[in-house]
Amino acid sequence: MRRARRWITENVPELDQSTLLDLLLISDALLTNAFEHATAPRRLRLSHRGGHVVRVEVHDGSPELLPVLGKPGARGPRNRGLLMVNRLASRWGVDPEQGHKAVWGEVVA
Repeated sequence: MRRARRWITENVPELDQSTLLDLLLISDALLTNAFEHATAPRRLRLSHRGGHVVRVEVHDGSPELLPVLGKPGARGPRNRGLLMVNRLASRWGVDPEQGHKAVWGEVVA
């Protein structure tokens, strides 16, 4: 995770601290889900969309395992990642493909 955070930070220098923190939290949640619930290969990707939108995507090898939004107020530290993504991202979603999927979140720069 540390390497991913450093890579993201180096590749979006134009983001203010608050937006960068949101993007890092989103990427942490998506990466954690990919490592806990999905199979390899896993890949992290950043892209700029429409000038002011930055998207982080986490690809994995489990297209049949779609993300599930947890329930607010759930006890314990688990099952809250997508709730956080849902709150912090301007948009998020999943793109299932043959043999893999990409779960993504966007922030407005």
